[in-house]
Amino acid sequence: MSAPKNEGWRRLEEVAERLSVTSRENRYDVYTIFDWPDALEQDRYWMSPELMTCYGTEAWDDLGEADRVRLSHVEAVHFFSLNVHLIRDLIGEVANRIYTSRYPGLSEYFHDFIAEENVHAWFFATFCQRYGGKVYQTRAVELGSPPESDVLRDISVFGRILIAEELCDYFNTNMANDTRLPALCQQINRVHHQDESRHIAFGRQIMRALRDEAVERVGVAALTDVGRYLARYISVCIRAFYNREAYADAGLPDAAGLRARLIRHPARIELHQQAVGRTVTFLDRIGMISRADVEW
Repeated sequence: MSAPKNEGWRRLEEVAERLSVTSRENRYDVYTIFDWPDALEQDRYWMSPELMTCYGTEAWDDLGEADRVRLSHVEAVHFFSLNVHLIRDLIGEVANRIYTSRYPGLSEYFHDFIAEENVHAWFFATFCQRYGGKVYQTRAVELGSPPESDVLRDISVFGRILIAEELCDYFNTNMANDTRLPALCQQINRVHHQDESRHIAFGRQIMRALRDEAVERVGVAALTDVGRYLARYISVCIRAFYNREAYADAGLPDAAGLRARLIRHPARIELHQQAVGRTVTFLDRIGMISRADVEW
C-alpha cells in the first residue's frame, strides 16, 4: 500500500532530498581517509574510560591502571563489532524498501543511506580485525514477531534503526575528540558521527510520518504493541554492550558473573539512561513508546 501524501510525508521527502544532496557533497573515499598504523599505542585508552562497561562499579575499582587500559582495547573492538552487526541487521531492511510503492520519493535517500552504512561497516570491521584480531559475535535475541500491518512493521524497522543510531552516536560523540585516545580511534568516531547525524535527522522525521499514518489507518491503540516491541529492542541493545567473551579476553575473572552484576549496577543504569534517554523521550513524546516499558 502506498504511503499517504499527508503533510508529514511531504516534509519527509523534502528532508530526504536535502540530506541526499549533503551526503553526496560530503562523500569521502573510505579507503584513503584513514591512516591505519601497524599497531595502536598499547599504553593509551582506545575507548573513553567513562563509557566502558565497568566504569563506576566495584569491578572498576578493583582494576589497576594497566588492566583498565587493556580492557579499553577489548571494549573498543567490541563496540565497533557491535556497530558492524547493527548495520548488517538493519541495512537489509532498508534495501527491501527501495522502489516499493510505499516509498516512491525516498529511493535516492535509501541508496545514499545504504552506501554510507556499507562503508561504516567496512571501517569498523577493519579496525576490529587489524587491532583485535576478530569481530566479536553477538547472540541472537528473540524480540517477538513483528506486526502484520505494513505501517506498524515499518515503525518497528525504522524505530530500531533510529534507536541503534542514536545509542551508538552517544558514544561516538563523546569519543570523537577525546585526546586520551589514539588519533585513529577519535577519527573513526568522528566520521561516523558526522554521517549518522544525517541518518538520525531522517530517522526522527520518518518516525513522525509513520506515527501519523498509523493513527489514520489503524488507530492510536495499535501503537501499544509496537511500542513494547521497540522498548524490548532498547533493552537488547543496552545489554549487548556487556560481552562475557570480551571480559575473558581482557583477563577478567568470572566473565559471565561479571556481566550479570554489571548490567544491573546502579551506575550502569544511570549511563544507560544517559545514552538512550533522549531517544526514549522523543519516542515517548510522539506517542510511539512508553518510558515505563523500557527495562533499563
